[in-house]
Amino acid sequence: MLRYGQSLIEASLEDRQVRRTRGWTTAHTLIPALLLSLLVPCLSGADCTPSEEEVSLDAIVERMVRGELKYAFIGERHGIGPVKRFAVDLANALVDQGLDVGVYVEGFRTDCDPRDPGCRDLAGAFNRDAFLALLDHCRAPVHPIDPPSPHDRAAAMAAAIAAGREGVKIVLVGRSHVVHAGNPEAAHPIFGGAMLYPDPGDVAEAFPADEIVTFDLQSCDEAAGAYLLRAGGCGSDFVVAAPFIGRY
Repeated sequence: MLRYGQSLIEASLEDRQVRRTRGWTTAHTLIPALLLSLLVPCLSGADCTPSEEEVSLDAIVERMVRGELKYAFIGERHGIGPVKRFAVDLANALVDQGLDVGVYVEGFRTDCDPRDPGCRDLAGAFNRDAFLALLDHCRAPVHPIDPPSPHDRAAAMAAAIAAGREGVKIVLVGRSHVVHAGNPEAAHPIFGGAMLYPDPGDVAEAFPADEIVTFDLQSCDEAAGAYLLRAGGCGSDFVVAAPFIGRY
């Protein structure tokens, strides 16, 4: 695994770009239609049975503080609101521990103001209200990481995260950029299962494995509050289980 240097991260992702090109070819050829329901309660989309063991936010904060973990990668769906609340809750809880925290968000583009309604970003395309609520409630600095160019997005996002100065970074990006980080053999269905994302975890795995904790998102209708937290995810350290709704 790689250390902070931007040039090292870019070198790592250059190799993965080759695998990605091959992966897309394989996906188009071999996976014409993999039927997955995205709304089955508590189904992560991975080929395993996720844990039902609940954990608390305090326990996750304790693990990050005790282990001196520098990165929390939260895999989200851009249209879902509760996962953004979790990102804010985690950031604020770490701030309360006296840590220097920054939040890095794929939903916001690097070339415009996150609050600009004219910005053609993922936030505006999927769920602007929830993303604006994230800005309103987060007590840590929030940084856009989505680059204007569609090319080499994972490398650009990893470089933007690495360039940040905070000691602890909460990273809110699409699930494909987080799940199965460090596992080159993993398969991750996208577009309703019509094809496989060729290199899942491509942003998270650019950082040292012993410095990160990863979260996947599951649909779960029975969440008593905004979300539930569970241990032992499929391709992640923890799971954020939440209703698939837009409300923050």
